[in-house]
Amino acid sequence: MPLPSPNALKALIQSDRNLDGAKLATRILLGRVRIEVRNDPALLDAKVAEFLAFARANAFAADDLATI
Repeated sequence: MPLPSPNALKALIQSDRNLDGAKLATRILLGRVRIEVRNDPALLDAKVAEFLAFARANAFAADDLATI
């Protein structure tokens, strides 16, 4: 599955969208990233890059992002 755009990931990170359909690893990473960005919004671009790297390394994460 193709990865979402950085803008789509930014919106996901800044949202409170339900993650029930995602695998545990994806939910944990996204939850941590959301907390870090809420505490320091300047980290948003770095956290998008981190999440994209995770999704590139783990095909299940790309699938999760397509369904969230």
